[in-house]
Amino acid sequence: MLVAIKTCGACGSKAIRKNGHWSGRPKYQCRACNHQGPLQPTAPARAARYAQVEALLAERVSQRAIVRLTGVARMTVAKPAKKSHRRERPARRAGAPPPAAGTRRAVVVRGLQSSKRVVVAGGGS
Repeated sequence: MLVAIKTCGACGSKAIRKNGHWSGRPKYQCRACNHQGPLQPTAPARAARYAQVEALLAERVSQRAIVRLTGVARMTVAKPAKKSHRRERPARRAGAPPPAAGTRRAVVVRGLQSSKRVVVAGGGS
């Protein structure tokens, strides 16, 4: 049988006792230094999970696939994806010349009944 020896995170003492729970995880109190809290902090595990999500985003894996693989919420994946997208695509500077003539851009024209997507040729803003 494998027995885990629990030690205090602050002083390393083995004299700890269970002292309630927090967010579904047991809390412990050290009898030597009076430190109390969970034995394993969540920050390192969370940081490792976020690093895994960012690595998968860098490999261009879809957001929904990342959610299925890692088990994190979709918005946890969407926020870093949004930030990395902003870094990749710089915004157009004020005073920059308009796109060259002959380039195409899409414009949404909203009418009374429905909205249509029209492709406009030529530069301009």
